[in-house]
Amino acid sequence: MAYKINNTFGTQIVSLSDGTLDTTTTDLALFGKGYAGFGEKLNENLVKLLENFNNTSAPANKITGQLWFDQTNKQINVYDGTKFKPVGSTTNSTTAPTNAVQGDTWFDTTNKQFYVYGGTAWTLIGPTTVAGSGVTTATSETVEDNTGVNRDILKLIANDAVVGVVSNLAFTPSSTETAGAALIAAGYSTVAQGIQLSSSVASAKFRGTATDADALGGVAATNYLRANANDTTSGTLGILADGTTLTLGAGSDITFTMASDNLTVAQTTQDKDITITVNDGGVTKTMIHADGSEGRLNLPNCGNVHIRGDLTIDGATTTTESSTLRIEDNIIELNRNISSNAGMPNFTGLKVNRGQTSVATEQDLFWVWDETFADDGTTIYGNAGGAWTAYKSGGGDSELSAATLVDIRANIVHATSTSAQYADLAERYASDMPLSTGEVVMLGGAEEITRCDTELCDKVFGVVSESPAFLMNASAGNNESHPMVALKGRVLVRLKGTGKAGDRVVSAGTGEARVADISECTAFNVLGRLIKDKYNEETTLTECVIGVK
Repeated sequence: MAYKINNTFGTQIVSLSDGTLDTTTTDLALFGKGYAGFGEKLNENLVKLLENFNNTSAPANKITGQLWFDQTNKQINVYDGTKFKPVGSTTNSTTAPTNAVQGDTWFDTTNKQFYVYGGTAWTLIGPTTVAGSGVTTATSETVEDNTGVNRDILKLIANDAVVGVVSNLAFTPSSTETAGAALIAAGYSTVAQGIQLSSSVASAKFRGTATDADALGGVAATNYLRANANDTTSGTLGILADGTTLTLGAGSDITFTMASDNLTVAQTTQDKDITITVNDGGVTKTMIHADGSEGRLNLPNCGNVHIRGDLTIDGATTTTESSTLRIEDNIIELNRNISSNAGMPNFTGLKVNRGQTSVATEQDLFWVWDETFADDGTTIYGNAGGAWTAYKSGGGDSELSAATLVDIRANIVHATSTSAQYADLAERYASDMPLSTGEVVMLGGAEEITRCDTELCDKVFGVVSESPAFLMNASAGNNESHPMVALKGRVLVRLKGTGKAGDRVVSAGTGEARVADISECTAFNVLGRLIKDKYNEETTLTECVIGVK
């Protein structure tokens, strides 16, 4: 009968037939019943367990929990199901261990340094000096001075040499005390307060930028007039020769030249600027900016500019970057450079820029005198050889090439109207309920009008308009409180049922209308007439002419 070999969890790992030997499932020899020589294999198994599979390489058929003594590193390891990990000791190797977990330690056998794994990377614990090289570190030390008092210092060591000492007090080291004597030998017969370099280190200097110095060449720093930075002098600094030039900049970029008592200030470097600033209440402001690359003079912060005499500007474009433009003249003259009608442009007037960026969504607007509306002897296009016109830009390089007309809004317009865009005459009335476009209304209710809720109502008054051509009493209220009631003209009506063009329309109740038979009609209940045939039974907004009995 075969032996069924299970692990500690009761899971079968192998079935051994009688008389067989298994050496591949585990690193132990597993033998079936009646195997010849089982005594030798059993004893070998006990030796392997006793020495924890001692070898220079890991066991080949390891199972979870198996121990292995690493002969090379003299270290006991346990198999965690993935890899062998050191047990109760540090990993000794020339390279950092892989698959490390937080808290693992590693001794670098090449550099003789100790590391700990923090979860993401190996952190050096010490020593900071790599094996085989001199000591390089910063270390604190207590030194006895020549009065027998202990002094705490910080020694800066590079490759075994003391290159610097940091101390908060000045003192003289003791020549008889071990640490003091070593400090003297390192080049510190006296220790200064602060950071001091060793006199024994050749060419020892602070490298970098110093913010201050007590003296230069033994002369106090305050007695020098600097040649490479701003400076002052209590005396007079002058160039006492006519016809000479004072230069500024590494390339003599700015020159001040005095000749015949005339001063010339020049920027000699191509495309570079000259800027004049002032201190305005503690704020530095640029008053004059001469732009060398553009050949242009800018006055960015001049505030009020007063010019005595006429101002003439030669150029194609004049840009005023201000929130308000005030002009005291009563007439603004445009096209002054046009000498004849032949050269007159089609459009002259004002442009409203509505966005300079690439993502601007609004088109520019124009209020212009349009010469294309020629004088035709009528009042349709004007009788002055053009017309004042409001346009929306057509876009592109020529913004007015495909422009469209836009609305003009005003309080009261005194003019002669020749046409209207919409088709009905309406007036606002106070309603006792919200009403929608096309609803049939009558006089009465809690306010001036209410919805007509009866059929063949002889009090029918009008229909709620959507866009009247002329609106009376417009300021009485809004569409919710004072709807626009069409009294005459073409208007959309909430009409249910079918009908033929010309049929009379009457109220149908619930604010709706219907076509009426002639026998149902009176002089009081007819609302208007159907303009076009209607074929569906559903209630829809249908165009009717109101006020026609």
